[in-house]
Amino acid sequence: MSSLPCVGCGWCCLADPCVESHILYGYLKRCPDLYWHGPSGQYRCRLAEDPVRSERMRFLLGVGHGCCAPLNGWREDVKEREE
Repeated sequence: MSSLPCVGCGWCCLADPCVESHILYGYLKRCPDLYWHGPSGQYRCRLAEDPVRSERMRFLLGVGHGCCAPLNGWREDVKEREE
């Protein structure tokens, strides 16, 4: 069974920021590099988009490998969240 594609709902990053975020910023509730990209209607990660870090971060974060929580209700309700 293949995983579902990521829809950019932000659940994984809001529920549990990545280790890289913890190393860079400490244990914050919300990673400063997670942001809402209004034009696409998705959450995005500046760490994964950084030209210097992107290849490593995309590998570590599993970017492009699909959704880690396909039964999560946020997939059906992608919006900017205050959490």
